Amino acid sequence: MRTSTSKIAYLTLVSLFFTVALNPVIAQVKTYNEEITVVAPFNPIIPDAFKISSNPSITDTLASIPQMTYSVVPRLAEVRPVIEPLPAVKLVAEPISKLYRNYIRGGGGNYSSLYGELFMSNLRSKKYLSSVHLKHLSSAGEIKDYGPAANSRQEAEINATRYFDEHALAGKIYYNRDGLHLYGFKPADYPDTVIEKDDIQQRYHTAGATLNYSSTYKDTDKLNHSIGLSYYFMGGLHEMKENNVQVNTTLYKSYDLLRLEKPQVLGITASYNFLNQHNALGYTNSSILLINPFIKAEYNEYSFMAGFRLNVASDTLTTKGHIYPVAEAKLELIPDALKLFAGISGGMERTSLQNTTEQNLYISPVMPWDFVYNKFNIYGGFLSNITSSVNFNGSIASNTYDNYPFFITDTSQYLLNTYTLVYDHMSTVKIKGEVEFIKTARLRLALNGTYSHYKTNQEHAWYKPSYEFEFNGRYDMQSKIAVTMKAVVTGPVWASVPVGDPLINGIGQQPYIFESQKINGWADINLGLEYRFTKALSAWLNFNNLTNSKYYRWYNYRSYGINVLGGVSYTF
Repeated sequence: MRTSTSKIAYLTLVSLFFTVALNPVIAQVKTYNEEITVVAPFNPIIPDAFKISSNPSITDTLASIPQMTYSVVPRLAEVRPVIEPLPAVKLVAEPISKLYRNYIRGGGGNYSSLYGELFMSNLRSKKYLSSVHLKHLSSAGEIKDYGPAANSRQEAEINATRYFDEHALAGKIYYNRDGLHLYGFKPADYPDTVIEKDDIQQRYHTAGATLNYSSTYKDTDKLNHSIGLSYYFMGGLHEMKENNVQVNTTLYKSYDLLRLEKPQVLGITASYNFLNQHNALGYTNSSILLINPFIKAEYNEYSFMAGFRLNVASDTLTTKGHIYPVAEAKLELIPDALKLFAGISGGMERTSLQNTTEQNLYISPVMPWDFVYNKFNIYGGFLSNITSSVNFNGSIASNTYDNYPFFITDTSQYLLNTYTLVYDHMSTVKIKGEVEFIKTARLRLALNGTYSHYKTNQEHAWYKPSYEFEFNGRYDMQSKIAVTMKAVVTGPVWASVPVGDPLINGIGQQPYIFESQKINGWADINLGLEYRFTKALSAWLNFNNLTNSKYYRWYNYRSYGINVLGGVSYTF
């Protein structure tokens, strides 16, 4: 009984404990008044805990991509659309402007002047381009107090270019003739000498051809290349002859060497020029080899070019080699508005019948040919677009020459009416400026000028003006009248003039004495008018030397006064 009572008491106590612990709210609401009699001591016992022997499993939330293989079975879908015709939309295409590929001009004027010109070319073509150009201009007028001054010039040229997918083949054949008289003397100074026109006549013939094959790649990733071959023959009276052959090539390609914004361009130009010259004293052979490797790079607003020029010159007497630096830097200070540039270069060339007559046609048949060395050409300047209509450019350059050619009167000729060359050291500083105004296609004005300072061992830099200006303008009025204007202003020059009696000094009894003589500057203003009857037919009139200035380009070679040339032009 005692045991049973203890168990009852123990169960009652445990039941009361869980009731209070698990239901506190209920315990607060309900009140129990019960009396418990403990008849034996309480002996608590803690049973052994029940342990779960298995570990929990973890579920990976990363879904794996199953490997799948599949094949596509092609199957033609049968679609039968219903086609309903739509009416055509009438579009008015922009008409292609008519091209006039040919024109002919002809006219005449005072001083017994005759003028004729013909130009012909093919129309639009992506495969080839060709043209023919013929021109004639002559004057038979005389200049008071001087010898016969009749002169003429003829030009003929054929050009052709064949375009391939990534290359072009261009060729040219040309012929030029200059007929003139060495009129730079006064017959009154030779009263006892009969001088015929044929005695002072001179003619120059030039015939030549060029051929060039070049790539037309749109970028520099490929090896861009060109190779050219040219030849000309030039001859004149009094045993003056010249043959020239030149081969030139250019290679360049882009490489990412410096890892700049744009790849760099590596390239090389090379040429070989052979010249055979003959005059009354004999003949000479000369050649110039040129090798010019270079690299070009751009970085932001900067661009650079650097390299060197190797020249090897040889003739029948000597062989010389020279290396000249070649470098240029550009800075785009204001995008599309102002660009600065500076550089250095040098090189050499040979005086020849061709490049000498381009400056002076009245040269001696016993010209001394030689090499000209441009030791240093240091330059800098700017290019600017002030507005959309105004461009302004300027530059300054300093050149140092060895063996520079100057024109002086040739005393070996009895009439003292030809020029020879004397070579000497010279350094120059030239400042150039140019301003251009373009107002639509109807108005265009341009003015450029050069100021030069010379330093030489000669008494003066013979026939070198200290300043030169040139103005060009064109204005079209309502597509009917066109007005053109050209003005050239040149400062005074110094000439080396022989002083003496031709009857004594000219036969070698005693040498001439040379004196410096100043030749005044001059201005030559030309005005042109053209009236268009139709788009194809027009009449034109040119006024040359409007101020009737009787200036001298060379000593004793006075120019024509005012002269007028007019005619008609037809385009077809």
